Amino acid sequence: MEQIEKISSLCPECLRNISGVKYASDDGKVYIDKECEDHGVFTTLISKDVNHYHQMENFFEVDRASPKNHLGVTEKGCPLDCGLCPSHKQDTCLAVVEVTDRCDMGCTYCFASSLMDDSKDPDMATIRKMFETVKYYSNDPTCVQISGGEPTLREDLPEIIKMGRDLGLTHIELNTNGVRIAQDQEYFDRIIDAGIDALYLGFDGVSDDVYMKRTGKNLFEVKSEVINKCRTAGIGVVLVPLVANNYNLHEVGNIIKFASNNVPTVRGVHFQPVFLSGRSPADQEAKITILDLLENIEEQTNGQLKVEHFTPALMATAQCGATCMTLVEGEGEFLPLTNIEQGSLNTSTDVASKTKKSIMGRWKGSSKNEDNSEAVGSNKCCGNTPLTTVTVPQESSCCRSTTKSNGWAEFIEMSKNRYLTISTMAFQDVWSYEKGRIENCCIHVVTKDGKFVPFCNYNLSSCNGEYLYRDQITT
Repeated sequence: MEQIEKISSLCPECLRNISGVKYASDDGKVYIDKECEDHGVFTTLISKDVNHYHQMENFFEVDRASPKNHLGVTEKGCPLDCGLCPSHKQDTCLAVVEVTDRCDMGCTYCFASSLMDDSKDPDMATIRKMFETVKYYSNDPTCVQISGGEPTLREDLPEIIKMGRDLGLTHIELNTNGVRIAQDQEYFDRIIDAGIDALYLGFDGVSDDVYMKRTGKNLFEVKSEVINKCRTAGIGVVLVPLVANNYNLHEVGNIIKFASNNVPTVRGVHFQPVFLSGRSPADQEAKITILDLLENIEEQTNGQLKVEHFTPALMATAQCGATCMTLVEGEGEFLPLTNIEQGSLNTSTDVASKTKKSIMGRWKGSSKNEDNSEAVGSNKCCGNTPLTTVTVPQESSCCRSTTKSNGWAEFIEMSKNRYLTISTMAFQDVWSYEKGRIENCCIHVVTKDGKFVPFCNYNLSSCNGEYLYRDQITT
């Protein structure tokens, strides 16, 4: 057994601070082992391959910009004094503003445990305060995701978006299941006129069998109609599949193919392996690791996208996520621009700043992002000048002479219309929790009482459904 590091974690039963150890087993898997004096020992699989785990760690070289402001007074210590507390090391890359707890889906997997109760919906004055909180804690530029619940259940959502614009928020995206947008053109037009930049669309598969399992509804045609409307409006879409064993892991290749057939409207696919919180079943068999997902992507794309094409996402730690930047060359054909086997980046990059620029530059629709050259690097790769944000493998060089890509000019032109980001984010649950990841988190939920709470803290619940934060903040 190889000990990797000691960690600070939480008990899945009582949410008490407990210590743990991360280690590699004799068969090469990575686990977290932790013990609560009242509730016993808990062991959680983190990665199925210690070599891949270390490879991701070795690639990850970043700088960190501190938050613009911290919470003034703390009493209980991390993770119980989020706000942001002084132990937090990372500026905000994305601020999540929840404008309702209501949702019309009733999903089996739901970390927010959303129902149709509107009693907790914040009023406009509270939402203004939440937007002002973003400006107070976050360095510019400011990227906001309006979320819930399902935000389109609010009639005044366009006014909320406009208020955010008037307050100077740089980028505003909408997290939605898409049902109302597909059915109500006038409402969608109001959202566009208010200044929305992109849609973050729940998209679990390309067959209604998948949606029936989670929601009891046939939704694939609804999702397709949303993309058609966004294509007409010039609004970018990121497809967001929750992924779980015995649910839709078999569809990840088809999801990527669907996305590639709908670029440039679809700008990315952001896979979210299920984490067990809220209404999600406490079924460890549903969980998958990042490597499980990447291996399925490789198999289901017939090797067009390989595990080594995914490098660590610029998030809290190397184990928080992975990203592949690729160009779509044809039907099921990709030109990956990233490759972890080429080793660590030459220069470190500020996580929050880089991520915010990535969100703003790569997720907007083409009509809002006419010059998309920043998406693939601002320097020429010809003349021995390396790309600054991606690595083009020698065998897939942008300088190669082919009928599909002939020189830098055609490469840039291709990037505007054929660019696709494929990423994954492994949110923490109470079993996989590490305080070190929380202290470096750059995705922050804005609370109604004007604080910032890291996403994994805000949505964390015990194995009995008791939240650490979500139900505790109601004002």
